[in-house]
Amino acid sequence: MSHNLRLAFIIIGLAIMGWFIAPTVRWYFFTSADKKEESNLSLDDMIAEGYTKEDIDRVQSYKRLRNESVNMGLDLQGGIRIVLQADFEEYANRLERNVSSLSAEEKNEAMDRLISRLRGRIDQFGVSEVGIRKQGEDRVVVELPGARDPDRIKSVVLSQGALTFNLVDEESTALINENDMVMGVFTNSAKVPEYGKQLYFYSEKDDFGRRVRGAPVIVNKEPSLEGNALIDANVTGGEFGEANVSFELNNEGATQFALVTAQNVNRMLAIVLDDRVISAPNINQEIRGGRGVITGRFTIEEAQDLARILKEGALPLNVKVIEEAVVGQSIGADSVKAGTTALFMAFILVAVFMIAIYRLSGVLATIAMLVNIVLVIAVLSPLRFTLTLPGIAGLILTMGMAVDANIIIFERIKEELRIKSNIADAIISGYDRAFSTIFDSNITTIIVALILWIFGSGPVQSFAITLFFGILINLFTAVFITRYIYEEIIRAKIVKKAGFFFI
Repeated sequence: MSHNLRLAFIIIGLAIMGWFIAPTVRWYFFTSADKKEESNLSLDDMIAEGYTKEDIDRVQSYKRLRNESVNMGLDLQGGIRIVLQADFEEYANRLERNVSSLSAEEKNEAMDRLISRLRGRIDQFGVSEVGIRKQGEDRVVVELPGARDPDRIKSVVLSQGALTFNLVDEESTALINENDMVMGVFTNSAKVPEYGKQLYFYSEKDDFGRRVRGAPVIVNKEPSLEGNALIDANVTGGEFGEANVSFELNNEGATQFALVTAQNVNRMLAIVLDDRVISAPNINQEIRGGRGVITGRFTIEEAQDLARILKEGALPLNVKVIEEAVVGQSIGADSVKAGTTALFMAFILVAVFMIAIYRLSGVLATIAMLVNIVLVIAVLSPLRFTLTLPGIAGLILTMGMAVDANIIIFERIKEELRIKSNIADAIISGYDRAFSTIFDSNITTIIVALILWIFGSGPVQSFAITLFFGILINLFTAVFITRYIYEEIIRAKIVKKAGFFFI
């Protein structure tokens, strides 16, 4: 690879990494403690304290910046801890049985399915050390390190995910007027047909963007299509840039959907999620192919959460929050100090050793090691990674691996210098010959880290992720950055003797 092409790769790579790490730098170094504290407020807290719409938008921008940066885990920063209780009585009623007749095995199976569904929903918030575990017979503990938005978390966790498509009884709905509602409560049940109909409410937004109970709507009690026919859901953009959710049905659902829409042209079909009408579009024509779109004035986050809930499906058990806490940063203050000290001491000791042994080359290796750490953090930023103590351990090991690669290169160059008198030729030859050795030694570590990432969880996964990206970036810094600096030093004729490079 030519010298200029190597420079182009370095500039492009560093520019991308700079873009990635910018939110993390802004959050940790340019955001005041007051603003960070303010970002922990929920929407209800802000409204209760008299925040204006502009104030809320400002705080929301802090929340977005925090979410785009590398967060620290519960052991370093705190986060959200929620304890859920499963409703086995409702579950038994669905099975048309008494709760006392449920065996321990049946309850365990239901709880395992509940945890699996919850994990599927929560894991998609981003790469983090999410903790979901069973507590006792009917409780689940959910821990989200670095999370500071309990409103959104609870909305996703507590949503039952029961989706149905119900035809709207437009005649009965049209008879409802303002006098039938008192402070948002429907009081005239006589206007709801006695058989085969169900009263729901639209899910609408208030002036603060909260989802509240909207206008009442009467629909057919018997769904025209069940949500279990849905196999995929994704966020899509509407005609005017709004966020919508597109969905896809299985073959049986697609056939049923086409039949329902063909038989009910010019009627409204309500999309009902957890007894709330998300939207009720008019059927203009038969819809074939099993694809449709759900609209409802969603924000990007709301659309993402809805798609997540629909893809994972309904929870096997109804749950309620019995304990909720936003764990403060002070709990992990000692861990932060210990981890930072370990990282700093490791860097200093390795740097002193490298400079003492390899002189100018040791300085270059130290620069590469520092760049390596910064670039690892940059890569983790867009992944919404949550850094924990095991993650810091992965960073420290990455430092050692970065130095190891440079030592292999330096020793290879020293061998070449015994044969060649020209420093430039020895350095180029040393890099070329060392690459295969570095690649082979690092690729095995990358494979192991990848396996731990895929199959591990919690602390193991946090360690594996930092190690995986650390090794990849180590190859980049060793092959491109340090070699380019070497070539520039030689081209500028700053150093002419090999002794300045090595002892």
